[in-house]
Amino acid sequence: MRVIAILGPTGSGKSALALKIAERIPSEIVSCDSVQLYRGFNIGADKVSQEVRKKIPHHMVDIIQDCRRFSAAEYAKEAAGIIREIWERGRYPIVVGGTLLYFRALEKGLFPFGAAGEKFRRTWRAHPQELRRRSMELDPLYYSKIGANDFKRMVRLMEVYHISGKNMTEAATLTTPPLPEAIFLKFAINIPRQELYRRIEERVERMFRQGLVEEVRALLAMGYPEDCPPFEAIGYREVLSFIKGEIELQKAKDLIKKHTKEYARRQLMWLRREENLIWVSPHEVDKILESLERK
Repeated sequence: MRVIAILGPTGSGKSALALKIAERIPSEIVSCDSVQLYRGFNIGADKVSQEVRKKIPHHMVDIIQDCRRFSAAEYAKEAAGIIREIWERGRYPIVVGGTLLYFRALEKGLFPFGAAGEKFRRTWRAHPQELRRRSMELDPLYYSKIGANDFKRMVRLMEVYHISGKNMTEAATLTTPPLPEAIFLKFAINIPRQELYRRIEERVERMFRQGLVEEVRALLAMGYPEDCPPFEAIGYREVLSFIKGEIELQKAKDLIKKHTKEYARRQLMWLRREENLIWVSPHEVDKILESLERK
């Protein structure tokens, strides 16, 4: 049973490539994006339009209507169930996204450790410098993959260590894949670095033209608190700072571009460590379909 995975750094054209594939073969798209899960967070998450979703079924989009956190383990369980349903309909599942921890959980599973509780997480979030230092000390390999400002995953590292005495790299050896019957055909988009940066800058400008600031104001007016998980994502957090009067609008734009480029570099570092990954251009639909026929 095969799963097509379209991976790549943010702004590289993953969704567009997946849609081109879906137009050629009977398939449905499964989002692998931690922000697209949340209803109402549309522009900053760069979701495809409702019109497109009516033509090609999309899953794992707009499934959360509150501010609860959605772990990688929850994602893997939900997405695995959806993929099996897609197989039963005689279609190919196309997993698309850049939340690579979610994808790893789906492909390889996650270690069987629960949570330490909100009080434990809140305590660590209140001490970011110590959290950063301890994370780097406990698991330098994992720390190098997630980046110096990914406090959410650092807190998870501390949880796992608190519960099991193992760091994330050690705990990853205890995994059970949620789809043991699946054959993952993994493709990653490869474009020149300067072209990627140009796309990122254009996307940020487009989001502001589409009304990113207005979207954030509307979400706040609807009662979404500032600590709602998607507000922690690049784009939303900088706009929040602008709305609160902490930075100017142009500064918010510049920071989003800067932080997105840094995030794209971390995604590329992660992908270069992936096994059995086929690198393609954003337009190589035929190459992907040929690979599908050979497997």
